[in-house]
Amino acid sequence: MDFKKQNIQNYFLYDTKVDNLFISEYMPGAPSNAVKAYLLASMNAEAGIPSDADSMARKLRISLAELEEAWDYWVKQGIVRKTADPRAPGKYGIELLNIREIVFGRRPQGSQPAQEGPFALDDADYSELLRNIETATGRLLESGEPQEIALWVSQYGMSPEVILLGYKYCTERGKSNRYRYVGAILKDWRAKGYTTAAQVEDALGAEDRHYNYYRAVMKELGFHRSATEPEKRIIDSWFDKLGFSLDEVKDACKKTTGISNPNINYLNTILVGRWNEKNQSPETVSREDIFARVEALYEKTRRENEARTARVREEVYARIPRVKEIVAEIRDCGFAVSRAMLNKAGAEEVERQKKRMEALNIEKTRLLAENGYAANALEAVYDCPRCRDTGILDDGSRCSCYKEKAERLLKENGK
Repeated sequence: MDFKKQNIQNYFLYDTKVDNLFISEYMPGAPSNAVKAYLLASMNAEAGIPSDADSMARKLRISLAELEEAWDYWVKQGIVRKTADPRAPGKYGIELLNIREIVFGRRPQGSQPAQEGPFALDDADYSELLRNIETATGRLLESGEPQEIALWVSQYGMSPEVILLGYKYCTERGKSNRYRYVGAILKDWRAKGYTTAAQVEDALGAEDRHYNYYRAVMKELGFHRSATEPEKRIIDSWFDKLGFSLDEVKDACKKTTGISNPNINYLNTILVGRWNEKNQSPETVSREDIFARVEALYEKTRRENEARTARVREEVYARIPRVKEIVAEIRDCGFAVSRAMLNKAGAEEVERQKKRMEALNIEKTRLLAENGYAANALEAVYDCPRCRDTGILDDGSRCSCYKEKAERLLKENGK
C-alpha cells in the first residue's frame, strides 16, 4: 500500500507554524525586516514553495541588501544557517534551525556550544542573586522579574554571574536595566557563545574602543565602578574631539581631589576650559556641555521623584500598616514562585502562589481605596513614564523627552 499527500495548490488557505520561543524570545528585539524575512521563509519552507532572493525581496518590499542583512542577523542569533549551493557558486540556501533543540536540546553542528546547565541554585544562592541585582540596579525587582530570572537559570542555563553582569552592564552604561531589555542582552551573549563572566568581560573590552580610557579615568576619580553611557560620551569627546592624551586627562583628574564629590561633569568643565584657553573657540564644545546638563537634569529629576515616592509610601504604611505587610507578602510569594520553578516543585505550587499574590493585590487595592489612595499610590513616580526618567527606552533608543530637554537648553543658550 502506498501513501502520499496531496500537493498544496493554494497555500494561502493553510497555516504556518511558528515556535512560541521565536515569538517570545527572538522576535521582540529583532529588526522588522528580519522578522518579515523569517516568517516568509517559514511559510515557504512549510508549504514547499520554491523562492529566490529576488522574489522574496520583492514580496517583502525591501532591497536585496536589506534581505541579506536580515539573514545575517538570524545567522548571528544562531537560529538560521546559510547552506552553500554547489551548483551555483556564490549562491546559498537558508535553513531554519530548530529553536527548541537550540535552546533545550543539542545544538546543531558548527554552532556555538550552549552553556552547561541548567544551574542548580539553592534558596540562599538564589536570594543572594536577587539581592545583588537590586543593589546593582538601585531598584526593587519588578512583578514577574524573579520568575523570569529563574527561567534564565533553569531553562536557558545562564550562570548567576553572567546574569548579574548583564544587569550591571545595562545599568552602568545608561541603558534600560528592566528585565526584558536585560534578557535580550543576555540571550545575545549566549548566541555569541559567551557563557562565563570572563568571556563576556573580554568581549566587551575588545568591542569598546575606549575601554581602557574609561577604566583609567574612573580609577583616577576614585570610583569603583564602570563609566555609564552618558559619562562615556563625555570621556570620548576629550579624546576624539578635544584631542587630549590620557596623561593630560589624568593630570586634570588631580584637580578634582580638592572637592567633596568629584564627577565627570566637573572634570569635563576643567578640560573644556583648558581647551578653550588653548584654542579660543568655545563654540565647538558647547553642545557637549548641553548634553552633560541634560544628564544632570535627569539625575535631579530621579532624586526628586524617588524622594516623593518614598514619602508617599511612608505615609501609606504609617496610616495602613496592613498594606506594608501585604507588600512584603507579595514579594515573598514572588520569590516562592521563582524557587518552585528552579527546584521543579511542580505547577501546583506555582499556581498556588500566584493565586495568593492575586488575592493580596486585591486586598491591597481595597485598603488603598478605602483610605483615599489610588491603586498605584505605592508605585514609583516618574516625570516621563516611558523612559522612567532615564532618557533611555527599553529597546535602548533615546526617549523623545531627551531631545526635548536638549533642544530647550540649546535654545536657552542661544545655540
